[in-house]
Parts: sequence; structure tokens; C-alpha cells
Amino acid sequence: MRLITFPGQGTPISVPILKTIIESKSKQFSKILTRNGPKTNDLLQYIYKNPSSPGSIAVCSNLFYQLYDIELNQIYRDLQYTNQMKHDTQDLILLGHSLGELTCLSINQLFSIRDLFNIANYRNELMVKYTEKYLVAHKMNHSTKFEMWALSSPRADDLPNQILTLLNNIRHTAPTISIANVNSIKQCVVTGVIEDLEKLRIESQTKFPRLRVTELTNPNNVAFHNSTVLRPIQEPLYDYIWDILKLNQNHTATKLDYPIIGNLDGRISTFVHHAIERFVRCSSTTVKFTECYDTINEVLEIKDGAVNMGPSNVIYNLIKRNCDLDCYEFSSLDTVNNFNQLEMDRLKGIKEQVARESAEKQI
Repeated sequence: MRLITFPGQGTPISVPILKTIIESKSKQFSKILTRNGPKTNDLLQYIYKNPSSPGSIAVCSNLFYQLYDIELNQIYRDLQYTNQMKHDTQDLILLGHSLGELTCLSINQLFSIRDLFNIANYRNELMVKYTEKYLVAHKMNHSTKFEMWALSSPRADDLPNQILTLLNNIRHTAPTISIANVNSIKQCVVTGVIEDLEKLRIESQTKFPRLRVTELTNPNNVAFHNSTVLRPIQEPLYDYIWDILKLNQNHTATKLDYPIIGNLDGRISTFVHHAIERFVRCSSTTVKFTECYDTINEVLEIKDGAVNMGPSNVIYNLIKRNCDLDCYEFSSLDTVNNFNQLEMDRLKGIKEQVARESAEKQI
């Protein structure tokens, strides 16, 4: 089994790096454009102009996976793998960080790359809309904005739970703060309006030695994964996805081609409706990535390592630090070529081993 991971919203796309890969792998990307339809090139042009768009990030990571798939099948052809041998070495499980979980659904062929782009952007539009509605409903002035802060402490035993306890203690004076991402026991991300976050800073820095606070980019001032603010996005997002599945005649699909480890609780989804429901629910509540690590380390036997799709190497670094796996980047021309060479060597070794065992049985 192999783990394939995908990054989330806010992951930077380096347009020069992406263009270098596409130019160097022109033959493969010609196949990708043919496979996904002529308008896929329009999506590429959009990505070049809007690299921070949620739709751009989701489509970009899907394109990296398609390149991986094409390159892998070329290796199978070069090594003259049989269909059975290919089947035996293509056991995958998927993990995406927040928006990346939507990319996991697209890898399961539930909707097109254009649909992926539309769903990603619609989800973001809903988050912007309901964040603004929250501010208006609570009569906050136009200068009030939601921000995202990353909190990290090398000495903390379990920083996310310690921060959660602290938030519960100051909830009456700082009601807008929520933990958005639990990325490790030493680091988490919180969202809230600036006035409330400053109260958290004062309280937390006296309790956690060497606490580091990093203010993250949040161009649309969205209350990411804040259930108090974003719970209303669930129904329209769920309906939007199912309407697309109906148009594609995939609404009767039951089982996923590749299971997905969900951010909601770290559990594995093997059925379509479970995976969609968990993605939608987690779009407005905390991303529990540490529970995903627990599933990887304690439940699964992932013998073939983790291939972490671009853009960027953010998820690669998280998986490498927190999971007992061989980890590979697939996010630049160098990392793509390095992985392909390692994969060629690995599959060549498997084929040679199978040949030796077959010869021994015949003796």
C-alpha cells in the first residue's frame, strides 16, 4: 500500500516551477490535456494568473497526480509488467489537508477537473459569504477581520488540547476564536477576530514558554474551520456537490476506487457518501491531522511509502515529521525525476524477485 497526499488551501503555487515541469514533461501533459478535454488548457492559463485561488490549488495538485499516474504506467510498460503485477503494486490510500480532501474525491473519478475547480471556488465563496454574515449579524464594524495565527511551542506536551482548554476558559471574553488545524502536538492554527486573538496571545504566552505566534496570510479574512461561523455552509456545499454528481450520472456510485483518510476524525472512508459527508462537515470544523497520523502509524500497513503531491512541500514536511514512512516529494522537476528513478528501481527489483521465485518453483 502507498499513501498519496494533497495540499490544502493557502498552499503556494510557484508558477515558474509549474511551467518548468509542464515544459519538460510536454509529452505527458499533452496526454493530460487530451484526457481532460480541450478546456483544461484554459484552467492552466487561469492558474498562471491566479496561483493563490482555491480552484487553482486543487486543480494543480490533481495535475501532479495525473503526471504521477502517467509516469508510473510508462514505467510498467518499460518493464513489461503484466496487468496482475500492476494491480499488485497499485494499492493506494489518499489523504488531503482540508481542500486537499476534495482533490482526493476527484482522484476517485467522481467529477471532472473542471468540476473540481468549480467546487473549490464555490466552497471558498460560501466561506467568505458566511464570514461576512457573521460579522454583520454581530454588528461588528467594517474594519473587523478574521485572522489566522499559527501557534507552536517545542516544549508543549499537547499544544492543541492545551490551547483548547485555554480557549474554553476565556470563551466569554474571546468568543470568536476556534482551532482551525491541529497539525502536530507542538503546533496548531487558530482563527478569530484580531481583538480576541490578542487576548489569546496575552494568556497563552504566560502559560507556554517559548510560544511562537506566526500571523498567516488570509486575503479574504475567512474564519477557516470555525464552526461557530461556518456551520451554515454545510447544506449548500453538500447540495452543490451532489448536483454535480447527478449531472455526471455518478450519484449512484457507492464505493470509492481509493479509500480516503478523513480530516474530520482520522477514520477511513471507503464509501462515496461517507467521504463526501466528512469533507463537507470538516469544511466548517477543525482539521484533525494528528488523528490522520494515528491512523497511518497505528492502523495501516503502508509499505510503499508516501508520495506527497505538489504544489509546495508543506504536506511532505508534515508527513515526514509525524509518520513512520519513507516520504517522497512530487512537487518540482527535480523531485519528480528523482521519484521516477527510485520507482523504476523499486519495480524492477520486484519483477526480478518474482522471476526468481517463479524459477525456484519450477526446479
